[in-house]
Amino acid sequence: MAKLGKSNYNGLTSLIFDTNFKLLSNTWVYKLLAVLPLVAAIGFVFSIPIGLAGIFLSFIVNSIVHYRTKKFINTELPAIAYFTSTMQCCKKLLKIETMNTLPIMTGLKTSFDIFKKVASKSPTAKSMPSGDMSEAFAESIWIYFSVTFLYEIRHYNNFMKVVLDNNDDFHIIYKTIGEIELAISVLSFRKSLPAFATPTFSNENAIDFEDIFHPLIQNPVTNTHRIANDSLITGSNASGKSTFIKTLAINGILAQTIFTCTAAKFATRFSLVVTSMAMRDNLQGGESYFIVEIKSLKRILDLVKEYPCTCYVDEILRGTNTVERVAASASVLSYLQKQDCLCIAASHDIELTQILDKYDNYNFCEQVTDNDITFDYKLKKGPSTSRNAIKLLSVMGFDNEIVMDAEANAYSATNGTLE
Repeated sequence: MAKLGKSNYNGLTSLIFDTNFKLLSNTWVYKLLAVLPLVAAIGFVFSIPIGLAGIFLSFIVNSIVHYRTKKFINTELPAIAYFTSTMQCCKKLLKIETMNTLPIMTGLKTSFDIFKKVASKSPTAKSMPSGDMSEAFAESIWIYFSVTFLYEIRHYNNFMKVVLDNNDDFHIIYKTIGEIELAISVLSFRKSLPAFATPTFSNENAIDFEDIFHPLIQNPVTNTHRIANDSLITGSNASGKSTFIKTLAINGILAQTIFTCTAAKFATRFSLVVTSMAMRDNLQGGESYFIVEIKSLKRILDLVKEYPCTCYVDEILRGTNTVERVAASASVLSYLQKQDCLCIAASHDIELTQILDKYDNYNFCEQVTDNDITFDYKLKKGPSTSRNAIKLLSVMGFDNEIVMDAEANAYSATNGTLE
């Protein structure tokens, strides 16, 4: 598979779906011009000058046709070269005895037998006569021969005709090799994980997971729970809210694509996984952070009207002021609660836990000491009751004056109720 290589925009799929457009039109013209030099050679019977003139004229005409047509053919050569590599890869796969018993290989062998002859004679294959002449001289002779009799052009069209006539078989080869490579990739991914599970699916709008973890974190902390209702996750900074909902979203996608989850158990329903997270402003598009946010949410609101969805929203509407953020967030999340979706949202706004009474509440919290803050990254039931932003300033070495002033301001802002 590795020797098949990777070539971006190689155009190989065009040999499946657009082969008709690759064929040269008016092929009879090329055939007629190819025999023109032979007809011109008959002129030698009457007169040497006539014969020479006829051959020279035919060479000039065919040279013009050759180089103009070659411009088009050259744009297709990357696809043809990748086609040849694909056939070589297919040939090697069929030689692996342990794979020959697999049902997937039967169709591959049948389709490959159709192409194995033409693949070795593709327009990208270098073909020239062998002999005692030097390579440079032999190549020059070959070029003159190819131009005079339009060999490359006719050969290209014959090759494309074979691909067109057996288009379905080439599609089978392309798809089968892709499926084999996908299987290898999935197996490699599974082997790289400390643990994995194959998902189970039901019609219940819920997520049941055991020892779930994010695949990109080394030595991850796992979580086990069942989420069967729209849920709001609150918690302090760096406590694990965002990582957790990303973990659920990733596993929802992995479950429905490569049938592999980074968990000991994962059960869900088939649904469209939609997210609004990791937003950033769009300077080139002239869009502020908040505009990008509301466009992302509008995309979700449109999708839930058409498909069963599982929605993940991280730090909803953080780009605006507190009053309007809480009001708008509550309205959006309430709307989603009425749709055919399971919504899991993370937010710093504790007020939402009181407004959204139909949402289940979960939290991530920390342990605060005099000089440090530690996190266990474990999902807990109920809304968050702690804050740690000012404490983090102290832990990160901010001046004590700043920390004390911040605590005083926070105390005043909460009317003396700050815990």
